[in-house]
Amino acid sequence: MIFLDLRRDRYVLMTDARRAAFDRLLAGKPNDSDAMTLLVDTGLFVRGDFGFRIEAPAIDVPTDDLSRPDSERSGLRSLFGAWRALAWAARALKPDRLPSTIEQLLRDKRLLDRSGHESELRALGTTFARSRTFVPIAPRCLVDSLALYRMALHRSLAPTLVFGVRTNPFAAHCWLQSGAYVLTGTAEEARNYQPILVV
Repeated sequence: MIFLDLRRDRYVLMTDARRAAFDRLLAGKPNDSDAMTLLVDTGLFVRGDFGFRIEAPAIDVPTDDLSRPDSERSGLRSLFGAWRALAWAARALKPDRLPSTIEQLLRDKRLLDRSGHESELRALGTTFARSRTFVPIAPRCLVDSLALYRMALHRSLAPTLVFGVRTNPFAAHCWLQSGAYVLTGTAEEARNYQPILVV
């Protein structure tokens, strides 16, 4: 069982005694003080007398993607838009900024009157992919996903940002998706990861 701690920008693996304590907590069974201390020490839990509910995200990873955009050239406006969004995303990942960035994107998404509009998102994703190769910012899944997410929100479109992990060996990945399409990266790569956070 793996948690993503956004505030500390790290992944936490629950094993052995911590996993047993978490399973008891999830089932509503009592834990002794030492077991609760193990959970609190992860930085993910606090002591309290309140109820809670934790569920793993339930989301289907699409089987199609935009990995082969057509050869049509992007205009200067598209190129500048991609560059500006990527520069913003790179700044948004500086130390301690990721939690506030995700919170702001969630707030902006909740203000939208509509979701999806898959064809518009696919078109935007294709334009972004064409322009991306000309922007001198190193490709990274999170930078690219945040950049396209922000571009979409500015057009009143609401894609889904997914963080995923895999084990043996551990690796993490994120991507943007909408409907039947992965919008950043490839569907084949995304399907190698188990979603643990959906934004």
